[in-house]
Amino acid sequence: MTALSEALKRGQDASLLVLEKAYLRGAFTEDSEVIEECQSIGCTDASDLALYLNTLRLRFRYGAEPVEATATKAATPASEKQWNFIRDLADRAQTVAPDGPLTTEQASKVIAQLQAGTYNPDEWTVPF
Repeated sequence: MTALSEALKRGQDASLLVLEKAYLRGAFTEDSEVIEECQSIGCTDASDLALYLNTLRLRFRYGAEPVEATATKAATPASEKQWNFIRDLADRAQTVAPDGPLTTEQASKVIAQLQAGTYNPDEWTVPF
């Protein structure tokens, strides 16, 4: 995945959250408006659009709150700064750092566990 495609994905995710919030507060009078907005950011698959609209309708009907922006943040890969800190803390604790990819949220948990002395490397090791 290129840097541009990663940025596009983040932008689409953020835009979909904005659309969701607007829909749930009743800002759209026609579903076609939502479809047009989705298509304008490159979300064009007809099946996905139909399912997305159904989720919005259902959530609107039952008074759901918008999904928090942290939901997209959770999928963001851990930064190099976090990895360096994890490796440093693991070395100090004389333990093994995680061997698989981590999200920023997971990296924060690992850091907290390493700092608290509750880190279990088996919990963060990817089985083969």
